[in-house]
Order: sequence, then C-alpha cells, then structure tokens
Amino acid sequence: MKETKQIHNNAEPRFKPWDMLYFVMWFGVLSGLAEVVLPQMNQLIGGRNVFLRSHTIWMSPLANVAVLGIVGLILSPLLQRVSRPMAVRVASIVLASVVFLNTLVLEFARLSGIHFAAKVVLAVGLAVVLQRLIARWAHGFERFVRRTTIGLVLLVLVLTITISGYRHFQERGIISDLPDSRPSASNVLLIVLDTVRAESMSLYGYERQTTPYLKSLAEQGVNFEWAIATSSWTLPTHASLFTGRFNYENLTSYYEPLDSTYPTLAEVLSKHGYVTGGFVANNAFCRVEHGLARGFSHYEDYVASVKELVRSSSLIRFAFGDACGATWVRRMLGYYERLDRKPAPRIAKDFLRWIDRIPNGRPFFAFLNFFDAHQPYLPPVDFARKFGHTDLLGKYLTRYDHKPCLPSNTTTEEIESIQNAYDGSIAYLDYSLKRLFDELEQRNLLDRTLVILVSDHGEEFGDHSIIGHATDLHIQSIRVPLILRLPGIVPTAITVQEPVTLRDIPATVIDVLGLSGDGLFPGQSLSRYWIESKMEEPENEALVLSELSRASWAHGTPVAKGDMKSLVTGNMHYIRNGDGTEEVYDLHEDPVEHNDLIQMSRGAEAAAKARHIIEEILN
Repeated sequence: MKETKQIHNNAEPRFKPWDMLYFVMWFGVLSGLAEVVLPQMNQLIGGRNVFLRSHTIWMSPLANVAVLGIVGLILSPLLQRVSRPMAVRVASIVLASVVFLNTLVLEFARLSGIHFAAKVVLAVGLAVVLQRLIARWAHGFERFVRRTTIGLVLLVLVLTITISGYRHFQERGIISDLPDSRPSASNVLLIVLDTVRAESMSLYGYERQTTPYLKSLAEQGVNFEWAIATSSWTLPTHASLFTGRFNYENLTSYYEPLDSTYPTLAEVLSKHGYVTGGFVANNAFCRVEHGLARGFSHYEDYVASVKELVRSSSLIRFAFGDACGATWVRRMLGYYERLDRKPAPRIAKDFLRWIDRIPNGRPFFAFLNFFDAHQPYLPPVDFARKFGHTDLLGKYLTRYDHKPCLPSNTTTEEIESIQNAYDGSIAYLDYSLKRLFDELEQRNLLDRTLVILVSDHGEEFGDHSIIGHATDLHIQSIRVPLILRLPGIVPTAITVQEPVTLRDIPATVIDVLGLSGDGLFPGQSLSRYWIESKMEEPENEALVLSELSRASWAHGTPVAKGDMKSLVTGNMHYIRNGDGTEEVYDLHEDPVEHNDLIQMSRGAEAAAKARHIIEEILN
C-alpha cells in the first residue's frame, strides 16, 4: 500500500483549465502582436505610409485571446484525460495552428491568391513543425510560457500607453505652436456625405422626402444644382477637396496615397492659427495611411469600440467577409453591417467632444466624413422601410456585394428594394445632421462657421447596367450636393444652376475667409456666383473635369473601360472611355443620361469641343 501511494504521489498532475489559460494568453498575445507588426512591415516593404494606432496594440491581442479562448474551452476537458506532456503537445499544435492561420489570412499581396483550404493545410503543417521542437523541451516550454505570459501582457500595456501618450502630447504640442489667428476668425466645417448622389435628394427635386433638413439648410446659404465630383470614387475626390488639384496631378490610386507634392487645406489653415481635426467613417479610403490626415493636428479613423475589437482578429474579419461580404457566418447570424462602420451619431459625438476641448479663441477646421449611405445600405429600423420594402436586402448583399455589374436576371423589384434602403440611409443622414447642427447652434458656433456640405461621388442603380460606383463617369456617379453657409458673408436663398467643380472648394475657403495666400490653391472661388464684382469674370467652365483611372481601382470589372475622362460644359456632358468610345448627353433635356447624342451633329460638335479642352487641360 505504501508503494502504491508513493507511485500516485509521484504521478504528474493533469493539464488543468488554468494551465490552458496560460497557453491561450501566450499564443493569443503573440498572435495579436504579429497582427500589429506584420502589416507595418508589409507596408514598409511596399513603400507605403505606416501608422500605428495605440488601441490596435491591445485590441488585436485581446481579440486573438478571445478566439483562442473558445478553442481552449472546447479542448481543455479533453486534455485532462491524457498525460501532461501529451496535453502540452496537443494544445501547442491546435493553438499554434489557429495562430498561423490567423497570420496567413492577413491581407498580404503575396498570399492573396492562395486558397483558404491551402492556408489551413499550411498553418497545420507549420504548427506540427513547431510542436516537434516543443516536444524535445516539453517541461521547459511550459515553464517558459508561464514565466513570459505576464511579461508579454506588460509589453502590450507599455506600448499602448507609450504610443497613446505620444499622440496626445504631439497634438498638444502642435496646437501650442500654432501662430495667432485673426480676431473673430470664422470656423470651417467640411462635411462629406460619402456616396450620396444629388439625384436621390429631395433638395434637388427628388420626389421622395429624403433631405427635408438639408433643403432648409440650403435656403440659409448658396446651393449648387450641378456640382460635379472630380472622380467617381472616394480617395481621388477627397484629394481634390483638400488640394484643389485634379486627379492626374495628385496621382492617387488604390495603392498610392495622396503624397506631399501639394499643400492641403488643413496645412494652410494651420498656418493661419486654425486647430484642425478630421473624423472619418470611411476607413476603406480615408485612413491616415491614405495621406488625407496631412495637416490635421487630430485625426480619427479607426477608434476604440466594441466592433473594432471584434474585427481586430484576422480570423474574425475573414469569417465575416471583407467589409460586408455576405458569408455563411453573416447569413447564419442575420448580420450584414460592416464591422468597420462608424454611424453618423458616433462621428458627430467625437467631433463635438473635440471642439469642446479647443482652447478659447482658436478657430477650427473640421473635416467630417459620413459613411451611412455606402453599401451595405442598412439604416436604422425607423428609416429602413421609410420608402418601401427592403425584404430583398439580404439577397442583394449575397448577389451584388462589390460586384458592379448587374446580373442579367436582376428584377425591377430587387432594384427597388436596394434603392429603398439607399434612400432610407440618406434620410437617416439628414436626420443625424439636423441633430448635429442643433448641437452647434446650442454652442453658439453655427453662425460663426463656414459650412461646406458636399459628397465625394454618387451611386448607380441599374442606370447604365451598373450598381455602385467607381466604374464609369455617368452623371449619377459624379453629380453631388454642394451647399455653402456662413451668415453675413455667404448670401442666403441663392441657387446656382451652372456646373461647378469640387476642385474649386479650397480656393473658395481661402477667399470666403479673407485669408492671405491668393493663388495658393488652383481653381476659382465659387464666390464669383454671388459677388457682383466677380460675376463678370470668365467662368472657366472648361475645368469641370472628372477622371477615372484604370489603375485607380484595383478590383477591375467587366464593365470598366479603362482610363476615362468626363467634361461638363454648359448643359453638355462629354465622356471619353479608355477603349476610345465617346458619349455625349444633354443634361438639360436628359438629366439621367439615357440618350447618347454622339451620333448626332450637335453631339459630335460638343465632343469635338470637349476633346480640344481636355487636351489643353492635360497638356
């Protein structure tokens, strides 16, 4: 009996749940740190901008610990039935397989063409190789995991605090170094309603009451009926809004951010003593890495939130599809929202919190990008069915997500369902903007702020066999809202019918504010449409140019026609496709562009004129 008792006392203890916890934390934190570091290295190798966010440093490890924790909960009861060395080996293989798979599904260009099943096999293979190394040192490895787990957690906390503190003191330093501003200088608020086309706004005659508040806002300032974006997708248009340059000058593309060749509006206003802040919801093309943050003392793209925590693991992002893909996980959960979407109230809240911290006497320049009308169109319940049924929305997400070509069997009912949801999204934006402007009025800021409300591009719903944007330059994709408001300087109740380009906005801001630096931004101030002394100046209508480069959009589509140019002169809209074909539309007679006039004499004449103007601009 004594001998039996001695053997039992010397038996190795089983692998307990708290032992699994150490392994989960160790592998999870390392996986999270890899998810932070590897994309930075990938960007450095590719020569792109690198920006490390403090919340990412702790969110990625935490998200990966949660993913591995689920695996650990399933695995732990089974491992208690086997010997401790075997449990260590099995736990290492399983957890390492998940870690390697998580790393392999990161968006690296060199791995993007590998099938997911192949990545699974590769991840398991790498884990087996690692386990063989661990097997030679099983007891030592377990002690190593226990002793270093706390150190890894502390490393994450130190890095988070260090980078967060650096950003905080950097922002304070920038503000303290600003030059004095002019007494009673007006604030500037640039609001971009991402993907909102003018055609779907009651402000511009749409039969559905999608924008009643914006209509009242427009009556308090100047409203432009035919504002034309410089491109039909986000980054190049935003680049033009900030620099006053056309796309061929900025050279932005899917892989190329806005570079430092030309000054931005934020940089110029900073030199005049403005505190600058950017708050963006479009994290696909408005991130810091895209170059749009240049000149801003404060810029918020990704921020700490529950949804951001959830998407901080590559495996979770993969399971939910890129952005809003209708994967089986989404269908099972009935959840189609983008994990990276920040709704309008969040943008407004972050902006208001920021202006409440601005030192007294300092004017601000704020850039707000709202993303609520972008795919997938999922407004809150009160707005989802405001204009009709949206029962086919799930089917739409499955069939059309990021696929601009309409399938040949698309029904009218499907298109109506999609557009109902889109219109509801615009109505939700209108409601949210009213609440934001009410808050500004309560702070006595609204009437001291130059408000510029605009969109970066429009959207198509089968108008030219297209759904979405960034594939052509038809009017539905480039005609956007534009409102200017500043009591006492910008007149009220004026509607401008002439076509104008968004490229003129930086020059307009400098002019309306009365700041020095005339000629710093190209283009002409839009004040020429309401100041009598400027009305006689040449309107230079020839510069209402839009562009879409084949290189600017990486996804490529069967309907894309290569590098495209578009020119609006008077009521004529000319489009030159990359395949050499041309189109001409009369926007007065045919505002939805159903009748191509290129084969008619007046269409051919308009095309010849536009061709000559474009060559002059480009040369």
